[in-house]
Amino acid sequence: MSLYKEKFKTDSHRLKNWDYSNEAVYFITIVTQDRKCIFGSIVEDKMVLNENGKIVETELLKSIKIRKNWFFHNWVIMPNHIHLLIEIQDKENHSHDSVETHSSATKQSLSTTENTISSEAKFSRKTKSISSFVAIFKSVTTKQIGRQQKIWQANYHDHIVRNYKRFEIIYNYIKTNPQRWETDSINLKF
Repeated sequence: MSLYKEKFKTDSHRLKNWDYSNEAVYFITIVTQDRKCIFGSIVEDKMVLNENGKIVETELLKSIKIRKNWFFHNWVIMPNHIHLLIEIQDKENHSHDSVETHSSATKQSLSTTENTISSEAKFSRKTKSISSFVAIFKSVTTKQIGRQQKIWQANYHDHIVRNYKRFEIIYNYIKTNPQRWETDSINLKF
């Protein structure tokens, strides 16, 4: 018998049977609680970070530095959300010395991802996984910002990028996100 009769259970949006520590490219979006704009504002199509936004940026840069087998292809901090395009790579093969090597390795990883999704993996939060990263990132930034209430929504959006064409679309979407802020679906004014 469930103590709370699953009253507090939220449905997972994660892909069933996929291990989120697997080698793959992931598009992640993390949104603030109630979509409040607490990281800065868009000025002349550019994101201008406030103190909260600078804390998030600093923690993101620390995350990039310590995760040796993760490659952060692109990311952006917006007034009320962040987008990340992250590739988890094989620990033995994670150096990208040139754009050509990077592009080739990413294409190979995307090809492998397409063929690896299986029903054998079990859903759980593993260390060195996307969900573990997001949980730690949210916790650290919330503490550093010093807010008593939650600053992040309970969940996050993820998308496993399965081919290079989709990778390019997402990469450009992140790159141009500040220019499209007025029509962004996460913008409360929209």
